[in-house]
Amino acid sequence: MQSVISKLSHGFTSKLFLLCTDILGLLLLFSLVYYLRLGQPLSIINGPIWVIVLITVITLFAFNVYRTEEPITRARLPLQTFLAVPIAGVFTTLFVYALGVSAFMPLFGRGVLPVAFLLFSFWAAGWRWLLTFANQRYRTPIQWLVLVGSELSVDIQKDIEQRDVDFIEVVDINQQNLHLPSLLQASVNSDASQCETRIIIASQHTLSDDIARAIMKLRFEGIKVLSLSDFYETYWSRVPVLHLKDNWFAQTGGFSRIHDRVGLRLQRVTDIAFSSFGLLVLSPVLLLFALLIKFSSKGNALYSQTRVGLYGKPFTLYKLRTMVQDAEKDGPKWATEHDPRITPLGRFLRSSRLDEVPQLWNVLKGEMSLIGPRPERPRFVENLKADIPYYDLRHLVPPGITGWAQVMYPYGASVEDARKKLEYDLYYIKNHSLQLEFAIFVKTALLMLRQGGR
Repeated sequence: MQSVISKLSHGFTSKLFLLCTDILGLLLLFSLVYYLRLGQPLSIINGPIWVIVLITVITLFAFNVYRTEEPITRARLPLQTFLAVPIAGVFTTLFVYALGVSAFMPLFGRGVLPVAFLLFSFWAAGWRWLLTFANQRYRTPIQWLVLVGSELSVDIQKDIEQRDVDFIEVVDINQQNLHLPSLLQASVNSDASQCETRIIIASQHTLSDDIARAIMKLRFEGIKVLSLSDFYETYWSRVPVLHLKDNWFAQTGGFSRIHDRVGLRLQRVTDIAFSSFGLLVLSPVLLLFALLIKFSSKGNALYSQTRVGLYGKPFTLYKLRTMVQDAEKDGPKWATEHDPRITPLGRFLRSSRLDEVPQLWNVLKGEMSLIGPRPERPRFVENLKADIPYYDLRHLVPPGITGWAQVMYPYGASVEDARKKLEYDLYYIKNHSLQLEFAIFVKTALLMLRQGGR
């Protein structure tokens, strides 16, 4: 069973499997909806249905959903697919109307196409979820061989051992009398536990010719070789700021969101539309909780605080008050898990994240975005900039009501927590995409339902 799933979950086999399930799903679901809506069977020999299948498959390929997720989360690939299928439906509609809708009319009549595509979203996402779940459960164990310099070995091993990894061997390439080519070959050829060996190059220095040649040979024999930053991004969806230098930021790809004028304008339009709608719809809820706050504890219902925004510019952020009056009379402090300053109603507002709703006004004003790094207070920012490298880079994009760090990491109350959250924020800025924003939106909604805020 394990070997079958391992083969199924990789390379060409997984692509072919997903392609076949998608085609089968489209044909079955269109036939089912067609029969239920029109009372007659759909002929799959007919040309129009295959045009729809072709456009859908091409769109899904463009969204890169014909592969299983590497190990970080079973949810990402299904979420990407769930986003890609409606877009495929839009492309299909535009294409059909461009060709002439008369030939496709039965498939468009009485809501056949939208209903079929909605069902197909669950079908396609479900198969990808099952495949990635099976791959993670039955996959071949991985032996990680980490090549480090002396200055990184302790930090990297500590970081990696905190995660759910199979086997790890950290090798300092600066050791005397180390013949790394022999070590690499022995590790790769070892059949202990029938592990799959993968190599992480974590040294900040240029590799010697012998080591580079040995790694190149193994890579061309099919061994996966990753840089340290690629490893963190692929497996943990964060950027390892403690282990990077200016060189990496100067040469790496990504970070296009910072200078994508069209994308930034589209995001601003989206922010205005959603914040306006949110304020309109949620105004009765805000009024209700404002009254409850006012009657349950002393102080104003609305709380304002100076935060650091885009390019380090300060602005006034608004929240529903969740703490007792004068909670910070002795100076700013991070909130803790069982913070006595938080009122009973405030604890509910924080866990459900309803206390953040007034920030829709900040979004409407252009001081924030719906999604982005959470804005921090000026005093904390100054301290964190001194303690954490590259902390100021999070101010290159507008702050958000929610963000990648908020949905991937629990509430932070220390410099170490702030560093981890920065790593998630930099991953978001570097790898910004519509799929990532969709994933953040879904994860935020789930956290609110589970009351996972603090």
